[in-house]
Formats: sequence, structure tokens, C-alpha cells
Amino acid sequence: MASKKNLKKDINYLIDEVIGTSLMHQSSKDEKTQAQMDELIKNMLTFREEMLEKVNQPDIEPPKGKKLKAYYRDLYSELLTKVNEAFEQLNKLVE
Repeated sequence: MASKKNLKKDINYLIDEVIGTSLMHQSSKDEKTQAQMDELIKNMLTFREEMLEKVNQPDIEPPKGKKLKAYYRDLYSELLTKVNEAFEQLNKLVE
């Protein structure tokens, strides 16, 4: 990861994509599906806050060196995994 700034941008961009796609499909679905999409959006907003908190305050001591780089790599992997799961869930709801 090049910088915390870029990681934060990636977090915001990817989660905004999930939320935007959900909102786009939400208007054409029934109430049950809309409620499920609302829950997905809430989960992604909560996840964004948790991720930004982890980026701003690393859970390692001391916060520098190879441990910090590995920590941010793990966060990025967690982000990608969660976003992929959200898109898979969204695809099931849209079908």
C-alpha cells in the first residue's frame, strides 16, 4: 500500500460503488428485496466506519516498519473480500 491516504480513498470508492449499485437497483424491486438492500447498505456503512478507524489507529505496537505494512496489506485484503461478498449478495438479490 502506497499510503494511508490512498487506502482511505480505496475504502470510500469501493464501498460507494456497492452502495450506489444497490440504490440503482433498489427502485425496481419489491419491498422484501428493498429491505434486504437497505440492510446491505447499512452493513457497508458500518464496515466503512470500522475500516477507517482501523486505518487511522493501527492495532499494532510500535506502529511502524514491516509490521505496519503487513497490517495495512491485511486491511486491504479484508476490504476486497468484504466488497466482493457484498457484490455477490447484491447479484443474488437482483436476479
